[in-house]
Amino acid sequence: MKIVKLSFWSCIYFTSFGSAEPGDLLEYNYQSTFSISTIQFILNSLGNDPSLPMYNISVYDIKYESYSESGEVDTLAGLVIIPQSPTKAFPILTYQHGTIILDSEAPSITGVSAENFEVLFVSLVTTPSGFITIIPDYTGIGDPDEYHPYIIADPHTEAVVNMIRGVKELAIELEDSNDRFQFNDQLFLIGYSDGGYATLASQRGMQLDYPDEFSITASLPMAGPYDLSGTMVPYFLSEPEYSQPYYVPYVLTSHLWYYQGVDVDFGEYFEPFWADTLPSLYDGTHSGYEINNLMPENPLDILLDDVLEEFETNEDHFFRQSLEGNTLLDWVPQSPTYFFHGIGDDVVPFENAQMAYDAFLENGATNISMELFPEELGGHSALAVPCLLAGYSVILDYQIICPKGDINSDGLVSLIDLALISEYMVVENNITDYQWWAGDCDYDGNHSVMDILMVSDILE
Repeated sequence: MKIVKLSFWSCIYFTSFGSAEPGDLLEYNYQSTFSISTIQFILNSLGNDPSLPMYNISVYDIKYESYSESGEVDTLAGLVIIPQSPTKAFPILTYQHGTIILDSEAPSITGVSAENFEVLFVSLVTTPSGFITIIPDYTGIGDPDEYHPYIIADPHTEAVVNMIRGVKELAIELEDSNDRFQFNDQLFLIGYSDGGYATLASQRGMQLDYPDEFSITASLPMAGPYDLSGTMVPYFLSEPEYSQPYYVPYVLTSHLWYYQGVDVDFGEYFEPFWADTLPSLYDGTHSGYEINNLMPENPLDILLDDVLEEFETNEDHFFRQSLEGNTLLDWVPQSPTYFFHGIGDDVVPFENAQMAYDAFLENGATNISMELFPEELGGHSALAVPCLLAGYSVILDYQIICPKGDINSDGLVSLIDLALISEYMVVENNITDYQWWAGDCDYDGNHSVMDILMVSDILE
């Protein structure tokens, strides 16, 4: 490992590996540390004090391998916020952020700072209370050479899955550092807006494609466009006074690039001005505010008349098919799933949550709930913090923080744990990374009589 000191406040750690595989950790960089007192001061200044912080936290950005849309290995990035306690194992919480269009706003770039309120707020609420918080940038965000496949399910899943793998490798890399940390077997998914969509997409992808690798403790999708074909298309076609019109071409350009390639001819779909202009508008250097100021009153007016007419009437139209293919209602969640949405949402209609909730119940889901906030509490932006705080309250009810010796990860050291560690001394097959860590009470890399004695001492 090579350590290059950049300044008094930060240093960069870089580890190079051989042939890269999806989920491999490629690089990690220490960004900052926040003390309990600093965290409390910031939360107070934000006017939110959801709970008293219990742990100092450390912030890292990482680069890791994932898949591109062509199936090739690709390098992605994200932010990891770690509670400081070398003797405890914490749940992993992946937070899927909302819509980002500027590369400069990628979580791995802004870090936990005032430059990104969403990341700042989520990080200082979750991690100090005992969660290893993971925030993927997603594909293309923060990378000037790639576009972001906006509101497309599979790239979200791969970004989340492979970042979790990378963070687990980070735990190994930091074993001998002051920031060493350990994850237990709990996993939470949570996100708002685009992040709500990414949360449900990742939950579906993990359940269907990685059932033996991931067990989701609870998933909390919030204010996401899950029902693209059944709710969002009619909403767009109704010509609403859309408060964020740049979202519409963000979806359309992303779907064209993702499914037809980066050399697709925009002139086949968009009016000449927009065919020439859209590629540069979505290059990661222009804000939503800038694009909104250029957009027509009805954002679908950027489409050619015959394309718009076909989109309205032909169920086989490309955009109809791509939106249908990324609608998230064709499965049955097995993990506890909590939908949060505002009835007054002016960007993503709450019917997305209602349709998903109804479809899942009809299909046999048994552990699913929905909370709809009243219209008077405001629209899409206003409901972000209330939704997140409501979701945070839910995950606290599930949370387990595990001490050394707690083999069965129930938060306590008991005779059951003593029996399990004795068993592991004889047969060490099929145990998780967490169980290995929990049984190695003396940190010598083995399960031995000394570990049994140390667990026995805890029980006395």
